[in-house]
This record gives sequence, structure tokens and C-alpha cells, in this order.
Amino acid sequence: MLISHKYKFIFIKTKKTAGTSIEIELNKIMAIEDVVTPIKPSHKEHNPRNYVYNGFKLFNHMMVSDLKKIIPKEMFDNYFKFCVEREPVDKCLSEFFMYKNSPYHSEKNQKISWENYIENGNFPIDTNKYTDDKNNLIIDKIIKYENLEEEFFELSKKLDFKFNGINVREKSGFREELFVSKEDRDIIYKAFSSSNKFTGYLNC
Repeated sequence: MLISHKYKFIFIKTKKTAGTSIEIELNKIMAIEDVVTPIKPSHKEHNPRNYVYNGFKLFNHMMVSDLKKIIPKEMFDNYFKFCVEREPVDKCLSEFFMYKNSPYHSEKNQKISWENYIENGNFPIDTNKYTDDKNNLIIDKIIKYENLEEEFFELSKKLDFKFNGINVREKSGFREELFVSKEDRDIIYKAFSSSNKFTGYLNC
């Protein structure tokens, strides 16, 4: 999570959407007084600071509804709040191969199969990150992962900050080829129905 007072934005971090890479890039424009929550593993170009706010420790995958209870109402209402979302099957594949191949996750997951993953149904659904307890959207924009560079460039113009592209790709490089059946796609899309109503992704 990032809170920029200079550019008046709040970045809400979702799973498997280049969130860590985005935080590292945006860290370059963040001021000393801004809020930058820690990431794991740490990165030399990412400097956490000011993440204990009014006695509460903010963290990088925090729900915006919880943040709303901590920061001033004027700040929450006036700052531009945004996140990134990703096509559900692609998002699940990214998570599955991270669990399977990432050195930070694979020690106890190397034997996990796609069939087990689908059966368990613990998919990276982030609807609660950007909605309230009644499932109402309470952020200003959901950027599509597939259009990340283009939409971030448009956002940088809107908020008047410098953006030179996503040049750091953290937690990537674990992906393999895997065929996803129509049955598995249907299961995933049904699970993601709460977020698809906001993102517009369709099961094609």
C-alpha cells in the first residue's frame, strides 16, 4: 500500500497483479512524508516509511475498508484510490506457479498439482480489498493488468507524476505452460463473480 500526499493518491495492492513491481516504481516519486508499507522480500529501490499511522500498522495487502477507518475522512474522500486487477484464469495460473516454483513459496508446495489447486478453491480473489462490507466499490479506478503500462501512463498524467514504465519485475519468471479446461475455467469464473462485476472480465 502507498499513500502519496504530494500527488494525493492511495494505491491498494492486490495479489498477482505486479503490485510489488508497481510499489518499487512508484517509490521513486514518493516523498519522505508519504506512506510506504514494507514488502517481502525487501528491495534496494523500495524504502518503507511512515506505515504506523495513528497507532495502526498499515500493511501492503490491506483492505481499503480498513484503511478508511484509520486515516482522516478528508484524506480518504479526496485522494485518488486505485488498484490493479487481472483476468481470473491468468491470475490463478500466476499464483499456482508462484506457489509451485517460487523459492519463497515452493518448499512446502512443490508437489502441488493444478487439480489440487482447483479442488482447494483458495483463489486470489481480491474483491474485499476495494469494496465495503456490502460489496460496494469504494475506490476510484481499477486498472487492467493486461493494459498496465498504457493505463498507468494515463493515470500519471491525471495525477501529474512522472512515469517511465514498469522496469522492475519482481516475483515473476515462475510461469509454465498449462492447459486449462473449460470445466476449470467455469469454476474459476464462478469463484470470481464478485470481482468480475467491477472488472468486466468474461469467461470466453
